[in-house]
Amino acid sequence: LTLAKGLTWHLFNSHIWSTGQDAVAVIKKNLMLLLPGVQVFLDVDDLEEIGALEEYIKRSQAILFFLSKGYFRSKNCLREVRSALQLKKPIILVQEADPGKGGGLLEELRADSPADLQPAIFDVGWPLVVWHRIVEFQYVSLKMISEALLLQTPHYALAKTLPLAVPGELTRQNLAFAKAVVLW
Repeated sequence: LTLAKGLTWHLFNSHIWSTGQDAVAVIKKNLMLLLPGVQVFLDVDDLEEIGALEEYIKRSQAILFFLSKGYFRSKNCLREVRSALQLKKPIILVQEADPGKGGGLLEELRADSPADLQPAIFDVGWPLVVWHRIVEFQYVSLKMISEALLLQTPHYALAKTLPLAVPGELTRQNLAFAKAVVLW
């Protein structure tokens, strides 16, 4: 894993405590298992000064916005969003799927965001990953986050996709019936 010169973290996790803290902790823990050597910023582990949020963003390769209810009403989340956009940092959008954990439709989360930021967040084509809490689906979410992150590192910057697979995952292959089949 490579980092651009002067950076400290491959990924900065931006989230609201009330509906995202547990999920981003899982994301960090699993990324560190799946991508040995990855450096992931998480406030409970790395935050030394709340006034330095913009500096932490500046020292990160990519920024993950964990979109859940209340995210865009958080003063500090908005600071992180504005800083990431101002610094033109690559963004990975992760949408909470579970309504009981603050999840909502993307349209609802967009409506909660400031109107002036909506195009830069939702219309640019940033990678969007739906976060699932069922472990088997979580692996798919983690693979998508990993690919989006790796494509922002200097080593993989020219690639369009990466052939990533989670341990135990079936790889795509062409299937065929032994003899001709007619479907009615």
